[in-house]
Amino acid sequence: MKKFLIALSLLATAATAAAVEKRYVTDTLWLQLRSGPSQEFRILKALPSGEHLIFIEEDAETGYTKVQTDKGVEGYVLTRFLEMEPIAKEKLILANRELEKVKAELETTKTQRAEFQSEVEKLKSERSGLGRENTDLEKELERIKSISANALALDEKSKKLTMRNQELEIQVEALTAENAQLQDNRQQTFILYGGALVIIGILAGLILPSLRGKRSSGWS
Repeated sequence: MKKFLIALSLLATAATAAAVEKRYVTDTLWLQLRSGPSQEFRILKALPSGEHLIFIEEDAETGYTKVQTDKGVEGYVLTRFLEMEPIAKEKLILANRELEKVKAELETTKTQRAEFQSEVEKLKSERSGLGRENTDLEKELERIKSISANALALDEKSKKLTMRNQELEIQVEALTAENAQLQDNRQQTFILYGGALVIIGILAGLILPSLRGKRSSGWS
């Protein structure tokens, strides 16, 4: 965060300075990397300002410091031209890099925020759909309950009708048995009546001739 604030401060300063035309002293410096700790040794390489060097050891008597370049070349440079921290140009480069990194992170955050917002909208839509589905399920449940209630009522009615049918069957069987009994009784009555008539006929056949004989003798 501190680097980011420094970068913003540098950018603000540069924007302010752009309003007035100025000139600056160049910070370009070529430092000689020698094979030994004095000017008598040969020059191995010329190092530009801001070059990264690996510290090995410092020789206070000669005023030289032994260093190593990024490419592994070892040599000696004047200690007074070395800094513990990056120069202003290097700081600006680092600040710009940090700024670019922050911008990239900001863009990533924006993208993630857009994706998150899209996900939220999707979840809202799904929630709305679930609400409608829940309403449909509640309606279906009410319909099933209604059908179940009707089914229970029909089952109860069916049980009552079955019991009534059984009662009617019992009554029909009783009436059938009673009717059969009446028919038997009627047949027996007819037989008795027939037998009585036969007996009466026989008696009449026996009595009438004798009655006729008595009448004939009386008249004579």
